[in-house]
Amino acid sequence: MKAIVIVEAISTGLFYEQNILDRGYQPLVIYPYIEGKEEDKAYYENARSACRKQLSDRTIVIPDDGCFEHLLTALKPYDIACVLAGSEMGVVLADRLAQALSLPGNPPSSSQLHLNKDLMQEALRSHGLRSIRGRVVHSVQEVRDYWKELGVPHVVIKQVAGAATMGLHFCNSLEEAEKAAEEELQNSDYFGKRGDGLIMQERIEGTEYIVNTVSRNGVHRVTDIWVYDKVRRGQSGNAYNYARILRRLEAGHAEMVEYAYRVLDALDFRYGPSHGEYMLTETGPVLIEVGARPMGGHFMRSMLDRLLGHHLTDASLDSYLDPDAFERDRKKKYRTNGFLMNKFFITPEGGAVDSYPVLTLLHSLKTYAGGSLSPAFADFQLPKTVDLDSAPGNILLYSEDENEVWRDYQLIRTIETRCFSALFQMNGKMEHYPRSLPSVPSPAGRQGFIRILADEKNTSDGAQWHTPDELSTAAAQADTGIFLMQGKYSLEERVSLLHSLICSIRPGGCIEIPKEVYAPSSIGRTGFELLLEAFGVTLEVPACGTDESIIGTIEEKA
Repeated sequence: MKAIVIVEAISTGLFYEQNILDRGYQPLVIYPYIEGKEEDKAYYENARSACRKQLSDRTIVIPDDGCFEHLLTALKPYDIACVLAGSEMGVVLADRLAQALSLPGNPPSSSQLHLNKDLMQEALRSHGLRSIRGRVVHSVQEVRDYWKELGVPHVVIKQVAGAATMGLHFCNSLEEAEKAAEEELQNSDYFGKRGDGLIMQERIEGTEYIVNTVSRNGVHRVTDIWVYDKVRRGQSGNAYNYARILRRLEAGHAEMVEYAYRVLDALDFRYGPSHGEYMLTETGPVLIEVGARPMGGHFMRSMLDRLLGHHLTDASLDSYLDPDAFERDRKKKYRTNGFLMNKFFITPEGGAVDSYPVLTLLHSLKTYAGGSLSPAFADFQLPKTVDLDSAPGNILLYSEDENEVWRDYQLIRTIETRCFSALFQMNGKMEHYPRSLPSVPSPAGRQGFIRILADEKNTSDGAQWHTPDELSTAAAQADTGIFLMQGKYSLEERVSLLHSLICSIRPGGCIEIPKEVYAPSSIGRTGFELLLEAFGVTLEVPACGTDESIIGTIEEKA
């Protein structure tokens, strides 16, 4: 059996494993040896360890002790067809192995061009392509000197190599640039390395895009294009808000793709995937950075296959193994089957997580198609979101109807900005509810009956009451539901019970939340109204002189 080597199987690079097995090859995985202090490497090593546990028992892991000759000896028994870089950390070793084994790949002489953000820009300048002015600085004094030379009011400070905007700073003054440099010069980069200096660049404004490609013998094919939306968090960096698929090209996009091809040529991309980030400005496109690896982002293979008709790791294998398939797909028109958005949650301030109302909310969204909240469950602590790695998680929203995705996104974004506790309740906020229940309107004159949720039954007024345990098995037969809650329930539990009450009401029926219930809550009236919208409830105009209850109509089942 022929074998294929994956160097650094993490993030989307893990998808290579199943693609290799599906093609009848033996997967071999190498996790390159990382030099440096253990505390510097800890973050990346933890991520690597979690991914390593996801490997199949059919995959062989080849140990790397840092000696290239030992690695070649360990690979000698295998008939290797190609070598793949699963992430930035694998680029240098993958290129070196491919050359040593006389296999197709990117030349080792270009490895640093695919990693070092400063060298990328230098290469573009040398080829007459638009680039971003910048320089590597190693001290605060060099920051002061280059600030004068640049002569611009806004700069970016970032690590020479890295990912996910970690270590990125937007600086609007020399003082901010000095502070950012002083901080980052003391830190290791994303991969645990330090001492390479920092990049100081002029700041470019525009719309940021992702252009993903695969290359075969220097011929490039676009696989997918995405539009980023990021939220600037002061000087701290960019919080990712969403990445959405570009369904069709608009004015300026073709020029950006052509520029991307020239960038790949200038940086000597010859085989395999590239993940490029480009800024489209008023004067045209410019490269931010590009890596010789597949895009990350928690996208499931099945979802990408449904959306695009392919996924990047399988298309990448075609560039090495199947020239006919590569050429056939390269000539296809760019089309998507539906609309997909990757929405990243943004924590406004850090703290301890008390409960997770988001768990009930997500499954009520019409377009919810998966995602990951694992960061939100790490030690039950959330940091303030300033980059991709400090996001508490992400969700995928998919539909053939683009408007449906935008509706769900706008709802989630509104809850996130106006009432974050309705997603993640934080910092020990307790729910204080009245000890006595408010009076309940008589069911007289109503069709069917009133279903009221409470901790204990109360039959004195003739209305039908349901406890939480009974509600979970109740059929959708009530015309009205009144949400009355006492007792020691977390917000997560209260949101879940609200959803259950809504599900017990017939379409066209009514849901009421009295002021005595919503007012003491940490999410208040706005939070409950947003939750009702998410659960498929239409909010009604209150009648003059009412008691300020929230009233809604069940239009469709949640």
